[in-house]
Amino acid sequence: MIFANRIANGIANRTLTMIGDFIFSWAENAEGRMVHVDSVPRGLRCGCTCPNCHEPLLARHGEKNEHGFAHHSDTRGANLNICYMVILYKLAEQIIQTKKRIHAPSYYAIFPEKDIDFVEVKVDSCYERDDKQPDVIATTADGTQYLIEFTFDYKVQHKQAIDYKNLNCLEIDLSKQSLETVEKFLLESNDDRKWLNNQSYFENIVPRYQKANRVIEVKDEEFCASCELKDSCSGVKRKGFYAPLVIENSGRKYRICKPEQYQEDLEAYHKWLKEEEKRKKREEGFRRKEAERQRQREAEWERERQIREQEREQERLRQEQEAAEKLEERRKLIAAQQEARRQAELNAPPLDPSERTCFMCESNLSWMNRPGDRYAHCGCYSSMRVSKNTPPESAQTCRGFKRKF
Repeated sequence: MIFANRIANGIANRTLTMIGDFIFSWAENAEGRMVHVDSVPRGLRCGCTCPNCHEPLLARHGEKNEHGFAHHSDTRGANLNICYMVILYKLAEQIIQTKKRIHAPSYYAIFPEKDIDFVEVKVDSCYERDDKQPDVIATTADGTQYLIEFTFDYKVQHKQAIDYKNLNCLEIDLSKQSLETVEKFLLESNDDRKWLNNQSYFENIVPRYQKANRVIEVKDEEFCASCELKDSCSGVKRKGFYAPLVIENSGRKYRICKPEQYQEDLEAYHKWLKEEEKRKKREEGFRRKEAERQRQREAEWERERQIREQEREQERLRQEQEAAEKLEERRKLIAAQQEARRQAELNAPPLDPSERTCFMCESNLSWMNRPGDRYAHCGCYSSMRVSKNTPPESAQTCRGFKRKF
């Protein structure tokens, strides 16, 4: 059976110990009804088979061992864990069909959990259907229909999802149940079940709030997306939650808006917007004034910088002028000295070579002379090929002699 193959991989790790933990206390009889082991004869006379692998089952009524069904064949290829789950699945359908009742969960805390009684229950025992039919279709006395779908946490029941738009559809997860606990779970518990859709409840949200003297409006979230208060919704919120309650119905999402609260919040929001606009204007005025003060400060800094730059330029020009004046004075002094020398040379009487001494020559390093020193100190002694301590009389024959005035 393809149904078995589809869940085999998903349950491999979870159900290794299932057979040790659970007893095959139910099986399918010849009429297709699920029967308890205590209600049938012992052994093969029970006439029961496994609804998954269709193997004959033995009914064991032992005094030491617990009652339970056992597969008769030793060569079967079926996975007992999958067989157990198929039996659990069919038993759940039969319980609702027989008891004509289910315990339904709360609907977004607007409608409380309660028992729903049915006058007619139809079950579909086809596990590999391609259509979108639910496992159970149940009808109440007022003609309201409820679709009930059983799921496991490791498989998808149908090839296609159930089309529950504009209908009432309840999903129940059997993953944590056994053949011994499933009846009490379905009829009394509020766990592991949720409304995929409940058109009846959805259409009665407004009347229920009106009955409690509370005015509300059910708004599509597409409408809410354009609301001025979308970021601080005035809708109904779950207790302990800040975000607004979101209701899913027929593939769309809705919020429950409180018009009076919305109007108050909207007025407060508009008031806040005006105050915020005033605050922004004050801040903008402050920024403009601060920008103007900063501009004036920068302009003053620029004026001071230009003044300092002018002062530095004036100082540089003054120093250049002083340097030029000093250079001109020096040039004139040198020119005057040269002119005086030239005049002295012109006016000086001729000097006889025999009268010349190195002390009279410009090349003599007079600063090296010492009182009583009988040697001159020629600065050109190397090129003139004379000794460093030059005899004064060398000037009489020196070709580089130049008289010092």
